[in-house]
Order: sequence, then structure tokens, then C-alpha cells
Amino acid sequence: MATAPDDLCLLAELKAWLPNQGSNDDSALQSLITNGSVQILQYINRPHLLASILGTINESYDGNGSDRLLPRNFPINSVTAVTVDGVGIPASQGFAGGSQLAGYLFDSRRIMLRGFRFCRGLQNVSVTYTAGYTSIPLDLKQAAIETLALMYRQRTHIGEKSNAMGGQITLSFDMSEMPPRSVSVFNQYRRVAMP
Repeated sequence: MATAPDDLCLLAELKAWLPNQGSNDDSALQSLITNGSVQILQYINRPHLLASILGTINESYDGNGSDRLLPRNFPINSVTAVTVDGVGIPASQGFAGGSQLAGYLFDSRRIMLRGFRFCRGLQNVSVTYTAGYTSIPLDLKQAAIETLALMYRQRTHIGEKSNAMGGQITLSFDMSEMPPRSVSVFNQYRRVAMP
């Protein structure tokens, strides 16, 4: 089975989470992994997570008047260019006299300026950077596995909330879309639109 580049787990990893899973459903499980991964990535508002897929990113932003900018993709791995109002900002070259030298610097989430500002304006800021994970983070992978396993198990109860058997036993089914523990992990990776 071929995996898609944005699959959040492998077929073998999902099968290990589902007990007594033979190879009869491999194609259905692989389809669930690919389609479910797309749904999870849409939920966290990040079409791609891996640096190998994202490549070099060129983006434009409205200047916010601040000395900080949150690019759309994270974690940030490198920044190669920052331009404000057509003026290139150099990379900061460290410290002198106990102060950060003028220029841009970055951490895993932000690009920061020293001695400059992201002047207010419409699409007047340009940044070129690389971002993304080298592999799917383990907590995100596990949350995806648990969500996909739930989706797989629920397929036999579509539209059913409970089932009575001979008047003696009533089974009720959890029909939540995602396990609460998985939602908590997904929210840590979720990109929230900035006002």
C-alpha cells in the first residue's frame, strides 16, 4: 500500500492499535489513514506539517507596527530574508554591550526585529523561511492513531446510538467524532488565525 506524503501514521501503526486486525481491510485502513489525515490537518488548519513538503516558503503580510511576526507555518527552521516596505532587514549578528544587535532573529514560532519594526501597511512585509517538522511528532501521531481507530470502529454503527439484544442487553455506542485526549493534542498544533 502506498502512503500519501501527509499521512499522520503508517498502516502497521494503526493495525497495531486495532487488536486482531488481519490484512483483509488493509486497503480500507490505508484509505482511512489518508482521508482521516486530511481531515485532521484541516481541523488544525495546517495543510502540511513536514519540512520536506513545505520547502522554502515566501509569504507576504500586513505590517502590524510591532517587532514580532507569527508566520503561518511552524516550527521555523531558518529565515533567509525579511523585507519591510521594500527594505531588506539583515540578520542580527548577536550581542554587543549586553544588547541584541539590530536585525532579525527567530525562534521556533516567531520572527523578531531589533532596531526595526514591521511598519503598519498592507502586504508590506515579505519573509522567506523554511519551517516544518522532520517527522510527525509522536504525540500527534498517537492522537491521530486513536482518532482513526475510533473512526474505523464506528463504521459498523453509523447512525446507531444503541442496540438492544433480545431485551436482555442494551449496548450504547460512543459516537463522538474524536477522542477528547486527541482533541487536546490536536489543539496544541492548531494554527489559529490572527486578527
